[in-house]
Amino acid sequence: MSSREVKGKDCDLEKSDHPLDPLPLAPAPGMRPSPLLADAERAQVLAGLRVLVVDDNADMADGMAMLLKEAGHETRISNDGHGALQAAVDYGPHVVLLDIGLPGLDGYEVARRIRMQPLLQSVVLVALTGHGQEADRQASLKAGFDYHLVKPADFANVIRILDQVRPAASPI
Repeated sequence: MSSREVKGKDCDLEKSDHPLDPLPLAPAPGMRPSPLLADAERAQVLAGLRVLVVDDNADMADGMAMLLKEAGHETRISNDGHGALQAAVDYGPHVVLLDIGLPGLDGYEVARRIRMQPLLQSVVLVALTGHGQEADRQASLKAGFDYHLVKPADFANVIRILDQVRPAASPI
């Protein structure tokens, strides 16, 4: 089990009849395992992760960033694909919450380009999209995403993913 997988009992989310329920949190088979963060980053990560929020809907991006800050994380926002690439290089996030339907470069292309950057190989990519079919999930996997959530994403599911990214505290 990779360090980002959520055990089955942990992802028994209550389902509703709402058509945009989040997909299961465990990465699809074949997704890369989570790399452990370097020891030098542990203290900073335990205090909060660096999260890049990318969405062309400014209200959605601002709202997600606000919730993440309230949860103790540091955030940056980008509203387009080209800006997201530059922000990822400049900011060095632990996690990128990335909308698929972006102007200019779509989220799939942004993910592919992030995966090509040597310094961003270990970033956790979370797709946020209005499309939740198996083909959509497979397209996310192929582009390099680690997780695929359907909008509107339940914030508790986002936090579960972020909690999986945090390295376990070292025993004293």
